[in-house]
Amino acid sequence: MAISIKPWLDALMPKPLPVSGLERMRSGLGACLGIGFTALISLLIARPLGLSPWLVAPLGASAVLVFAVPASPLAQPWSVIGGNTVSAIIGLICARMIPDPVLAASVAVSLAILSMFATRSLHPPGGAMALLVVLTHTTNPWFALFPAFTNSLLLVSAGIVFNTVTRRNYPHIAAPVPKTADNSLKRVGGEDITAALSQMDTLIDIAPDDLEKLLTLSERHAYQRLMDHIRARDIMTPGPIHVEFGTPLEDTWALIQKHRLKLLPVTDKAGRVIGVITAEDMLRQAGGTPGDMHKHIKALVKRTASPYSTKPEVAGQLMSADFKTADHGADVAALVPLFADTGLHHLLVLDDTRRLCGIISASDLMRAVYHVQRGAV
Repeated sequence: MAISIKPWLDALMPKPLPVSGLERMRSGLGACLGIGFTALISLLIARPLGLSPWLVAPLGASAVLVFAVPASPLAQPWSVIGGNTVSAIIGLICARMIPDPVLAASVAVSLAILSMFATRSLHPPGGAMALLVVLTHTTNPWFALFPAFTNSLLLVSAGIVFNTVTRRNYPHIAAPVPKTADNSLKRVGGEDITAALSQMDTLIDIAPDDLEKLLTLSERHAYQRLMDHIRARDIMTPGPIHVEFGTPLEDTWALIQKHRLKLLPVTDKAGRVIGVITAEDMLRQAGGTPGDMHKHIKALVKRTASPYSTKPEVAGQLMSADFKTADHGADVAALVPLFADTGLHHLLVLDDTRRLCGIISASDLMRAVYHVQRGAV
């Protein structure tokens, strides 16, 4: 069987980096300022004390991580400081105990990796730090403190200041995942990602919360691509049952009960939405305990004979103004975030005259997504 080498050759080619020009300039400027600050302070410390070297080459690689990919787990403060320092210590031990430079270099890098894993400070420049110590035959134990630890600490300090000023999340703080009332559109969560990463048993250079965000954005992009031809009017329930402001509560409750409505729009005489009312609204207004709820709701909806009343009498007096609307020509893909992020259950659809013409539920949207995905397979 012939084996194609084209995929292998393609893997050797450089891949495009989806990073804006502004972000690239910001990374370069940050590295310039970070290394400059670190070098200046280190030199001021080294001169009076006669210390040399005062700046180590692996710090350049650390700067790439801190300023170009600050969200990477390998670029976090503990990884930079701990990884470089632990690796310097390993290099010092190997340089002192192993005379052969080839063996010392090999063992130093290997033990540095294992030590960084053990201390949860995996940092790629740490391998270079251990190798540098061995190749320069450095045996002074103070090297781990200065310049290794000091350089790393100064660079991280500069990184925190610069990334904070430029509104980057560094140190990387996981954003809390918003809890919504309806997560039906969210198929992959943080627990799923953690389980998948454990199953892969390999280090992925991206924070789990960033990976979750990436998956969410990718799904939305896929929805937009697959559903760009579907409009709200295509999936809505047309001509929804509704009441007017002055509809008696008795009739309002009868409609909710008869049709098992979860949301009942309230309109004015012209059919324009002015509010919504739900069974929960009426039950909350009725009060009482679950055992005598029927009696209380019956008392609430019963019409008051006198012209004066101490309770609501019509739908408009109980309606809520907390509702969302969409134009009947709106892209369904644009509606997905409303349901996924805000816990929305129902969306009122308006026609060209801004009058109520339909209603979309979360289940309507899920059916549309399901059919589109089946058609795309």
